[in-house]
Amino acid sequence: MAMTAAVKDELSRVDVPKPCCRRAEMAALLRFAGGLHIVSGRVVVEAELDTGAVARRLRREIAEVYGYPSEIHVLASGGLRKGSHFIVRVVKDGEALARQTGLLDVRGRPVRGLPPHV
Repeated sequence: MAMTAAVKDELSRVDVPKPCCRRAEMAALLRFAGGLHIVSGRVVVEAELDTGAVARRLRREIAEVYGYPSEIHVLASGGLRKGSHFIVRVVKDGEALARQTGLLDVRGRPVRGLPPHV
């Protein structure tokens, strides 16, 4: 296992008890591994991750901290991809999650960089 993958795997197993730190971790993951999409007029939040452990952690944290359902899709390796990638997708409550994590401002515009509370 490559060192980066090993570090990501180890970090995905660290317990983070403080709610503020959990929110900051999710905001950072969604900012750097994710994106916003408009699908049928709705905001969808997606994050593409290297490891299943990190994808499962993000999915669990979104459900526990914000109460929104999400789904995980596996993108098989092929072409330029060496290994599988995992997509965590929030469809139904994507706009609400994007606002709460600082991806969208109060007017619904995408925000550059991390939100001030992170």
